[in-house]
Amino acid sequence: MEKKQLANHWNYFLLLEKDFINLKNYIEVSERNFETYSFELSKILQLACSEIDSVCRLLCKTIDSTSDYFDETVFSGNISQYKDIILSKYPKLTQSEVIILDLDIDIKPWEEWDVKDSPNWWKSYNLVKHYRHSNFEKANLENIIYALSALMILNLYLNRVSGSDKSSLQDLQPKYFESKYFSLYIVTDPRNELPDFEEN
Repeated sequence: MEKKQLANHWNYFLLLEKDFINLKNYIEVSERNFETYSFELSKILQLACSEIDSVCRLLCKTIDSTSDYFDETVFSGNISQYKDIILSKYPKLTQSEVIILDLDIDIKPWEEWDVKDSPNWWKSYNLVKHYRHSNFEKANLENIIYALSALMILNLYLNRVSGSDKSSLQDLQPKYFESKYFSLYIVTDPRNELPDFEEN
């Protein structure tokens, strides 16, 4: 995949992150506000998870060239199908931690993928998408944080596997990894490498 295409997806993440940062003018990023919900949060959740769907498909394409996701006329696919392909190749993706600036917590947005077909924040996204009239409260700050963190991790994996197998994140062009609010946190590897590539 060309760097221009990769940058397109990373820049989209940065655009969503900018929307999230603008929210700080109205909603304090605090665990006390995790259940706060609004139309703006709903918009960001929908856009972030729609992009997660797109990046998952691209990651599946790089892993398995026989998958349906190579055919751009095939629009079927769901998070559990993506899981089967992605975790078959990168089982440690679920261990990726993200630092949330302004919060005293680190999160693993994909951790539930180890035991469930989809994380709770993804289920909330689907409920908001299909049944907002009865599930509007799930378009909340906590789910936004998890969705944006999950999207960042997928983008980093996509960039990593689309480049040289021997390159680390530090070897790739820095502009692809300059996030202003979310920060990837790799405890076990001083090279700042993604979990599935720590031993390479």
